Amino acid sequence: MSLDVLLQATVQGLQMGAIYALIALSLTLIFSVGGLLNFAHGDFLALAMYGAFALYQAFHMDAYWAAPLLFFVFFALGVLLFRRLVQPVLAAGVLAGAQLTLGLVFVQESALLAVFGGDYLTVPTVLSNKNLVLSPLVMPWTLLVGAALAAVLSVTLYVVLMRTDFGRQVRAITQNRDAAALMGIRIQRVQAIAFGVGIGLLGLTGPVVVAQFTLSPTMGLDLTLVALIVMVIGGIGNFLGSMVGGLIIGVAESVGSLLYGGTVGAMIPYAILVFVLLFRPHGLLGEH
Repeated sequence: MSLDVLLQATVQGLQMGAIYALIALSLTLIFSVGGLLNFAHGDFLALAMYGAFALYQAFHMDAYWAAPLLFFVFFALGVLLFRRLVQPVLAAGVLAGAQLTLGLVFVQESALLAVFGGDYLTVPTVLSNKNLVLSPLVMPWTLLVGAALAAVLSVTLYVVLMRTDFGRQVRAITQNRDAAALMGIRIQRVQAIAFGVGIGLLGLTGPVVVAQFTLSPTMGLDLTLVALIVMVIGGIGNFLGSMVGGLIIGVAESVGSLLYGGTVGAMIPYAILVFVLLFRPHGLLGEH
């Protein structure tokens, strides 16, 4: 195997890793402020991709133009879901919240199947079938743009969480919810905004990366599993860990598929997860 091929796989893995990192980062944000493990996270991303498909079919709107629109739609949807469904259920305990999100998985997948059918679908964009050639690398513009946007959004979200008043409130709630409430932080308001931002980021990401995926009603489960693996590897609740974990999984998946084939390569992220749980159960950057 030539070094050029290995370099190509590594760069492609880093690009996919940036996308994985953003998905996991939004999941980490939701988990940090509410203690909610959102098992429907990948299904919301799938819903955004199908939203881009619907807009393309109905109005011939390119997915990149649909992305800002879907961000605001999904942000509002996230806030509404938190206020009407998640917040009342969380009062009954974390387990009840997990059961609620599992229920949302079945609702969303059934709705997608009923509306769009079970056939595999693709969404063409203005950048489809176009490549950036930087010898020896050949990079699809769709993946390059998706990865670049994911990297920018991940860094922006991390800076917001680390440097702004809202970010300090999020981290205060993560560390000690009761103390944060005593300091005057409006817990439920911050939780609703964080949930809305987490879901809104999926609404923005879905159309941008939709050209990299073949759509199916059940694709959300795989995306959720990837996000959970990344979050656990980086350290549950650790924002920087989610970013690092995404890059690790992206490269491992790409290089593993190149060296050992698609079936074995797809198993490598799970092997890394087992290895981390055995030797560093709190994650690479997590705390005890």
